[in-house]
Amino acid sequence: METNLSTSHSKSDKSVSLTPLWLFILGVLLIETALRVMPEGYMTRTMQHRIEEMRYLDAADVQLMGDSATTGFRAQLIQSAIGGTTSVKNYAIPGASPLFAYFILQRQIAEGKIPKVIVLAPNPFMWTNPCVDSYLARLATPKESYELLSSKVSLTDWLYGTLCRFSYTLRYRDELYKTVTAGDKGFFKTLTTPVLSVQLTRANTLRDEDEPPPPEKSLLSKATAPPVFRTPIKFHPYNQIFVDKLCTLAARHGIKVVSVRLPVPEMIRRDFPAENRFDEYDRFMTAMAEKHSNFTRMDTGVYEMPDTYFLDPWHYNSFGIWKFSKLLGESLSKSPHIKTLGATPAK
Repeated sequence: METNLSTSHSKSDKSVSLTPLWLFILGVLLIETALRVMPEGYMTRTMQHRIEEMRYLDAADVQLMGDSATTGFRAQLIQSAIGGTTSVKNYAIPGASPLFAYFILQRQIAEGKIPKVIVLAPNPFMWTNPCVDSYLARLATPKESYELLSSKVSLTDWLYGTLCRFSYTLRYRDELYKTVTAGDKGFFKTLTTPVLSVQLTRANTLRDEDEPPPPEKSLLSKATAPPVFRTPIKFHPYNQIFVDKLCTLAARHGIKVVSVRLPVPEMIRRDFPAENRFDEYDRFMTAMAEKHSNFTRMDTGVYEMPDTYFLDPWHYNSFGIWKFSKLLGESLSKSPHIKTLGATPAK
């Protein structure tokens, strides 16, 4: 009798222990099903729309690629500084990495929209983040997803990114976490915000000759500076892989790649001194130039800008954008790659 009772009790325990698990799984499925009626986030929709635009808009002679730090650069101002008939378009994507640049170029080439020069200019501190899960979750086609898996991206990272593609809660985990823990409803307020297209961005910029008033006070604070500013820059291996693939793909189609190191706030050197901060960056760029004849580094001569030129440690304000856009245009006008396009150097 003891044995029978023991067996019966054991089966009952298993049944009871499994109930919370199934309830949890059912709850997750119900939440995911309910969230599927929600629109994609504003940044996701903007990414998707901009990449579609890049496929059907006429190719530019010079195409800027980078992240949110690059999106504000004024293509018309750069184009005026270069001179001649050279066309310039800013195809930077917020939250992007070199991985994005590679796949975007791949899509453009498939549509016959081939630029002559790519100016690769992400924020230097973004080289630590490959954004694999972001691309897989929001943008990757099945073919691109397979190529990512075969490009030495770890299976764990690939599986997590793929899972984010099918899970709304994982895809927007940071935004939903802020909503739950801090009551931040910003994500939901932007669900109906119209996307910011490439063409609309150009239409809303100031005229080339308009110089914004220089700010008098810095908005930067040592206390709120991100931890990445305290150490030397590190290149994530995935970023190395996709810069290499970008150069190889560009070379097959006669495209030159010009790498530009964007300036950082002066506060980084002043408040967070670090020896050899850009050593790994310089080594990698030198290796790329030695390996790929179509790749070159362009020196603007400016690696820091006053703190008053920045909205936050990552992004320039309107005056900083205006200032560096002019500087970038003047530097590009002297680049051998740009001169081969037949541009008249700016005076």
